[in-house]
Amino acid sequence: MMKKTNKLFFTMCMAGAFALILGSCKKNEETTKVTVNLPAFEEEVDERAYIDFSNGNMFTWNGGDEMAMYRLAVDGTEGLKGVYTADADGEGQTSAHFTYQSGEVLGTYGEVEGYSYFGFYPAAKVSGDEFDGCYETFAVDATQEYTLDPNDNPTIDPAGMALAADRKSLEGDVALNHIFGILRLKLKGTGVVTKIVVEDKRYSLSGKVSMKLHEVDMAKFSALQQAFVDSADPENDDTFAPVWAEYKGDLDYSAKGTGKTMTLNVPGVQLNAGEFTPFYIGLRPGALKYGYKLYFYVEGANEPYVFENKATWNSCIKAGVIKGITFSNIN
Repeated sequence: MMKKTNKLFFTMCMAGAFALILGSCKKNEETTKVTVNLPAFEEEVDERAYIDFSNGNMFTWNGGDEMAMYRLAVDGTEGLKGVYTADADGEGQTSAHFTYQSGEVLGTYGEVEGYSYFGFYPAAKVSGDEFDGCYETFAVDATQEYTLDPNDNPTIDPAGMALAADRKSLEGDVALNHIFGILRLKLKGTGVVTKIVVEDKRYSLSGKVSMKLHEVDMAKFSALQQAFVDSADPENDDTFAPVWAEYKGDLDYSAKGTGKTMTLNVPGVQLNAGEFTPFYIGLRPGALKYGYKLYFYVEGANEPYVFENKATWNSCIKAGVIKGITFSNIN
């Protein structure tokens, strides 16, 4: 695993482009190996600094990480789908070679007239539903697991991550961008945390979404996401809503939310009264915009600690951005 989505749920597979950096392979070689780079997360603070994890602002790959890759007919009539796995030598690196593991080999590296490419990480989020032409289904579970990196520093569960890209070919250097954002909760106190639940007041945080992959337009997504963030009420915004409705039609988009909560299962983490302990939860872009509640479950407490936040402009989760909140006296 990598170390360390209701109306806009579609963003889980539409934000950002991930990098496919190929070596000196010939254009007519089969795409059995690609090299993928990971991007930094940006921390939402006044100075827009990058988040300071134990290894800087980057996550790293684990050998065995799986990514779904597609070659798609631009008219949507057909598609190839394969699973590629990170090689062992990518362990702990921000760049890793991915080798064909199963499914279909995508063809050649170079641009092929009438076709485009699409990639999605992690492959585990690709639904078990049958891939039909260029129409695919992705799923987001309602739970994530408290995760430590090899140095025992808290990081994010790969289940809380999502990255995707559309490409004309698999050649050249392209930056890998995030789809989900992160809610970082820093807790201080004497309690032993066993679970944290995030409850969105309007949007589903888990479920399935389906769409035509060959219609994904990253530039349009970025513009839509920013418009959503900037609008006080995007669902009733005469500028935003029609554009989203049109693009939704182009995608033949379909979503089924399964719940407005995301649960971080925690294996009894002892807090420190003198310094903060971080907990990371990956969330779909747009989450929390209309308000939310946080529930902190602590050993020995009859009821969870509850924090409620009403809708505010800056509560919205953004792709590739860490939103941090601190709490003291969790005892």
